Amino acid sequence: MAGGEERLYALSQEDYRMKEEKGKMDIQDVHGDVQAIPEPPNGLARGNESDRQSSLPRLMRVSEIDRNYDTTSPLGSVVGWIRDFLARPHPQLGRPGLVCPFVPLALKLDTIWLVEMEEAKPSFERLCAIITDYRNVFLKTEPTSGPDAMNKVFLVAFPSFGYDGTAIINKVQANLKRYFVEMGLLVGEFHAANEGPGLHNPNFRPLRSPVPMLAIRHLVESDLPFLIRHFYSPQLRSAFLRSYLFRLGGTLSQVKFNEAVEGLIAAEVAIASSAA
Repeated sequence: MAGGEERLYALSQEDYRMKEEKGKMDIQDVHGDVQAIPEPPNGLARGNESDRQSSLPRLMRVSEIDRNYDTTSPLGSVVGWIRDFLARPHPQLGRPGLVCPFVPLALKLDTIWLVEMEEAKPSFERLCAIITDYRNVFLKTEPTSGPDAMNKVFLVAFPSFGYDGTAIINKVQANLKRYFVEMGLLVGEFHAANEGPGLHNPNFRPLRSPVPMLAIRHLVESDLPFLIRHFYSPQLRSAFLRSYLFRLGGTLSQVKFNEAVEGLIAAEVAIASSAA
């Protein structure tokens, strides 16, 4: 390594080794009473939080959807997609196992929550505010700590958007992702036109769903590849990796810890080089 990279590497290792000692405390802060929740810029989620949350459509567990909704309804079709696609192997996946290995346990624990938004054409600002409010509800919804919390998922569905309305889903996800990752969370976009490739097979499309949705869940170790993709700017990769290490540093395997630190170093070097 060059001298500058060596110094950055040493600083990164020392900084995040210290965070390993309090990693569980950091994660608990996210799951418990949050002192300062990062908000999107430009007033995208302004207003009284309690008033906004009280007006949100009610979230329902999968078990309630099974009891009360037809399988052909929007939420019924989402539950079918979860069971028949996410919770099963796929020949194009590119690796053994299920499309989403976390789903069977989440179904067993009944920690997948769904909600249907009936607004046909909410503005970008309105949609950002809705997802930010559901993020705050997510943090307060049990389980809020321990291993079971990692299997909790919110799926906010927009069946009235249709095929042509999915661009706003992508835009909202791209704009909110950094603020979610800062809190140890991920926001993901699902819809029928999603061109996001699989990690192990670039021709596989794991993010396609029958109904346009935005998903909220906790950040986990295996999410690292989603934070270092080449199309993110060095500044954004650096922000993602700092949050990843800060939130998960005390729980990461040595391999993932090293990979994240090396990615952070590469991003910081790229930033420094572009400024030179």
